[in-house]
Amino acid sequence: MRIAYLTADYGIPVFGNKGASIHVREMSTALQSIGHEVHIFTPRLGGERPAGFDLPVTEVRFGKVQKGLVDTMKADPAISDPAMKEIRSMLYGVTLVQELLPALEGWQPDAIYERYSLMSTAGVDLAKRLGIPHIIEVNAPLADEAEAHRGLGFSRTVRETERMILQSADYVLAVSEELREWLIGTGVAPERITVTPNRVNIDRFARAAAMKPERPTVGFVGTLKAWHGTATLVEAIGEIARERGIDDTPQLLIVGDGPQRDMLETLARDQGITDLVRFTGMVDHDEMAGYIGRMSIAVAPYNPQPGFYFSPLKIFEYMAAGRAIIAANIGQIPQIVEQGRTGLLVEPGDTSALAAAITSLLDDRAQLNALGAKALREAVDEYSWEKNARVVEALVATPLEAAVAGGDR
Repeated sequence: MRIAYLTADYGIPVFGNKGASIHVREMSTALQSIGHEVHIFTPRLGGERPAGFDLPVTEVRFGKVQKGLVDTMKADPAISDPAMKEIRSMLYGVTLVQELLPALEGWQPDAIYERYSLMSTAGVDLAKRLGIPHIIEVNAPLADEAEAHRGLGFSRTVRETERMILQSADYVLAVSEELREWLIGTGVAPERITVTPNRVNIDRFARAAAMKPERPTVGFVGTLKAWHGTATLVEAIGEIARERGIDDTPQLLIVGDGPQRDMLETLARDQGITDLVRFTGMVDHDEMAGYIGRMSIAVAPYNPQPGFYFSPLKIFEYMAAGRAIIAANIGQIPQIVEQGRTGLLVEPGDTSALAAAITSLLDDRAQLNALGAKALREAVDEYSWEKNARVVEALVATPLEAAVAGGDR
């Protein structure tokens, strides 16, 4: 089948290294790998095409008039930044329909697959005009996120538009059960929702599974933002150093960058472990397997937070790399990491519990190796991107009449 893949968020460059960018590439590649023709449409490529990624991607830009209007809004002090971005998104949705409709009418896709973007109505409009299924993938409650982190310019309009988009889709994919419950709360019929957690490209991390760390190393992969709990991880390494001495303390490898980096470097200095901690900064995703392969233990600490709806890509990558995992016991994570079998779980934000879990694995090499081996097997059996591609394939093959009647999916 032919699938038009829409991602209308300026913050998600298709060729970038953000988790969302990787998600777009891996999901579209998985659909291609099982025999489907996929074409991605985006407002932003974001650099050079990653090696090995060969799907067609079209960057759909604003016309001259719309771009001029957006530039005028940016310069207008009476228009807040959130309001400007919301208007830009609405304008871009109209632009996508105008630019894509003639091309899609000629190409005749079998479905629209859309990564949900705040205020983007293009998927709903295009699917209706073309008379084809519209599948929307939801990774976060975007209006709630926007209001919490940057504010909303037009709160009522944003939330009403969000409900309209989600309720209009033929099928909605949620990456966690927590998001499924949120979607139901927005008015989406439960029978239209399918929970599909994030997955991993098994082949990409195969070389990491074969690597042996040169010395005991605890590692973290991700953007350095507060909710990821990296400060707890740095403090846990500091606690181990005070209890066991520097020479008997593992190195800490932090792969990624973000707004908390300066604070974390200062914290490492305050903990007396500067020489043990390495910050790599941002790295290309193609290099990620090599970095994870240097870790003895891979950690996803996270801070306590209500309504944890994430499906962390890092955990699936840790599993595919065959690493022993220590993760926060929060949200979807205990459904993926089974305590004592594929990893260890600790309460989020508990520095001492995290330190104890790290030292227990460092002192028990047999358990460390067993956890990594079982995590790898679980990734191979359950968490390849092909699983999600097969879900999409089955949904598109389901007659819309059955979807409306509430068939069991």
